[in-house]
Amino acid sequence: MNDIRQFKTEDIRRCGEIMYLAFKTIADQHNFPPDFPNADVTSNVLGMLNDAPVFDGFVAEEEGSILGSIFVSRRSSVGGISVITVDPELQNRSVGRQLMQAGISHLADQGHSRLQLIQAGYHSRSLCLYAKLGFIATDLLSTMVGDPINKVIPGRVVRPAKQEDADACNALCTQVHGFDRAGEVYGAIEQGMASVVESGEGISGYTTGVSFIGHGVGRSNEDLKALIVSAKELTGPGVMVPTTNGELFSWCLENGLRVNQQFTLMDTAPSGRPNGVYWPGILC
Repeated sequence: MNDIRQFKTEDIRRCGEIMYLAFKTIADQHNFPPDFPNADVTSNVLGMLNDAPVFDGFVAEEEGSILGSIFVSRRSSVGGISVITVDPELQNRSVGRQLMQAGISHLADQGHSRLQLIQAGYHSRSLCLYAKLGFIATDLLSTMVGDPINKVIPGRVVRPAKQEDADACNALCTQVHGFDRAGEVYGAIEQGMASVVESGEGISGYTTGVSFIGHGVGRSNEDLKALIVSAKELTGPGVMVPTTNGELFSWCLENGLRVNQQFTLMDTAPSGRPNGVYWPGILC
């Protein structure tokens, strides 16, 4: 059994190196481009999570050497497994399982009885591990990338979200999912990343960013389409469109977007299909 302890600021660089190598190694094995260009980027990601009060991190170490790390999210009533990576030279030693168990236990102690995560579709080993730990696959996701879509969606107006929009966004998310993502919504509004869609029904959709880390919620696909066409660029790995939403997925393809890679949304207590439409963010 390895030692599991809380993440410290001085862990950022080493854990960033492990995170970069872990993602690059598994991507190379499956002939996919790496998710991150270098360890500086992954270190910045971990630094951001470490600084955010709604994320908690842990590391696994042996005799003072770091083996891997995990960050979990407390941004909503549904806890999230945000990032977990293990040194690729230390596979088959149950390090990932121990980190997952530490994250799950921590979230349970914080009152989160339901958890979600997003798993890389080509990584069958992680899929099996998460399933053994009680996560159930609930949706197939396709990251969509491409040039901005120069279109207007009739009857929809997109504008930057304001603080006074937060309650309406949270109510809409609760209607669609059965819970809100208030912590993420408030943070995105403060950072100027959030947008809302207005229709004849008032606010009928919103996003915390048309990106890999931002989520979107709408009453209908027209709301999500309006949010997507409002994006000046689709950067990074892309926006995660549920492949099971055939209408939206086909619309993205017809408008020049392409699939980068696929992911699996997993949940410990699935509550059925959403009462509306959505896309998730990678950090859950």
